[in-house]
Amino acid sequence: MKKFLLVLMTLVAFNTTFAAKKEKVDTTFTFLNFVPTSPDAVNEVSRTKALGLSRIEYPSFSGNNQIVTVMNKEMEKFIADFKETKNYVYKVTYSVTGNNAYFVSVLFNIERKNKTTNETLTYNDAISFNAKNGKPLLMKDIFVQNYDNALNAAVNDRIKQFGIATLDEKKRKFEGVDKKQKFYLEDDAIVFIFNQNEATDFGDKQLFIPFILTDLIGLLK
Repeated sequence: MKKFLLVLMTLVAFNTTFAAKKEKVDTTFTFLNFVPTSPDAVNEVSRTKALGLSRIEYPSFSGNNQIVTVMNKEMEKFIADFKETKNYVYKVTYSVTGNNAYFVSVLFNIERKNKTTNETLTYNDAISFNAKNGKPLLMKDIFVQNYDNALNAAVNDRIKQFGIATLDEKKRKFEGVDKKQKFYLEDDAIVFIFNQNEATDFGDKQLFIPFILTDLIGLLK
C-alpha cells in the first residue's frame, strides 16, 4: 500500500510539472489589445553612478523580481558605454517616457566632453524593455517583417510635413530608419531619434520623428 501511494504521488508530481511546462506564458512582444493607460509595469528609483569622472543618472527598477532582474542587468550594460575614456568624459541624465503593462522606455540625454579641447557634444540614446520578460526591445521586436519601405515612406512624409531639409551629401546622406535605429516609446507614441550628422543640419542638427502608435497600424506587431 505504501509503495502504491509513493508511485501515485510521483505520478502526480510529474503531471503537475509537465502541466506547468506546457502552460508556459508567451512573452513575445505585441501591441495586440494594447492599452496605453494600463498600470505601470515596474517601479523606478533614480540612481547615480560614477564611472571614472563620468556621472551617469539612470533608473533602477523594482516590482516583479524575475523581470526587473533582467531589466536592471541590461541597464547596467547600457550605461557602461558612458564610462570615462582616454579622450572623453560623460554626463548623463534620463527620463522614463513610457511605463505600462506592455513596455518600459527610458530616454537618455548625454553630454560628451572632449578632455583635450573641452568641446561638448550633446546627443540622445534610449532603451526600451518588454514588460513581459524584461528584455530590450529592438526594431525587429516591435515591427512586422519587411516593414522597412513602408516605415521609411511614413518617416519621409513626416519630415516633409515638418518642412525640414535632410542631409543629401555623398558622405552625409539621410538614409532613413534602419535595423539599429534609436527610438523611445511613450505610452501612446514612438519617437525615432536622429543625432548630429544622421539626418539634418537644421537647428541643433538633431531630429526627433514622432508617431502616434495608431498611425502605424499594420506595421506594428
